[in-house]
Amino acid sequence: MPELPEVEIAARNLRRWLQGKRVTAVELPPSRVLRKLAPGSIARMIVGRTVEDVARKGKWLRLSLSGGAALYSHLGMTGKWIERPRAGGAERFERARLDAGRTSVRYVDPRLFGRLIAAPDGEEPAEWRALGDDPLTDGVDAARLAERLARTGRSIKEAMLDQRLLPGVGNIQAAEALWRAKIDPRTPARALDGKRVRALARAVERSIRDTIAREDSPEITYVEEPGADNPFDVYGKHGQPCPRCRAKLQRLIQGGRSTVFCPRCQRRA
Repeated sequence: MPELPEVEIAARNLRRWLQGKRVTAVELPPSRVLRKLAPGSIARMIVGRTVEDVARKGKWLRLSLSGGAALYSHLGMTGKWIERPRAGGAERFERARLDAGRTSVRYVDPRLFGRLIAAPDGEEPAEWRALGDDPLTDGVDAARLAERLARTGRSIKEAMLDQRLLPGVGNIQAAEALWRAKIDPRTPARALDGKRVRALARAVERSIRDTIAREDSPEITYVEEPGADNPFDVYGKHGQPCPRCRAKLQRLIQGGRSTVFCPRCQRRA
């Protein structure tokens, strides 16, 4: 599933493929991926405009177009943007196609959980406005994080998945950061003192940067895809030795999501 690092890579790729180019053709087969406007209206809004900028906030992408319009993209669980030759046929599970010059950029999404939202008048959708400060571009403000965590009764792992708190952090990055900060995922969020919150803030930032460095490529490959490598320290590695203390990693379910952690070196508050 895409989280901040994967979406950052998608943003970098889209800038390289589309920024500064005029969109000459758009194909949008009807699907539940599309939001707000009908496919025909979205296509008419995009064709003829230049992609002026590609921004990312949390797990969301924004393609800013000339004339004040914008296209927002959320990759959902299985979505990805890919580049293909313009003369090439449609990809399997293709939900959108934008042609610009010799470039053809496709959005593919097998499970249809992604979203494309058109904003013809430049108004930001509520989904974008609701996001907090971005951990990569803005950094994690430890003092603000501590203040927010002190007001919740949830476990720290569940609290970290709140996109208003840490946009872009999902199941993978939360597990990785908690392992780096040596914090048990079951710890009540409000029980963390300032020192441990600061350690967690640093761990979130470092885990994101390290993941981007490991995964940066012309096309995103998700760890869940068949044959994909698992570059993470603990995610998806329950039953294996902890990379730090060699205790056997364990898995538990929190809020319906799987969490892998080390029972020896990740301490409760």
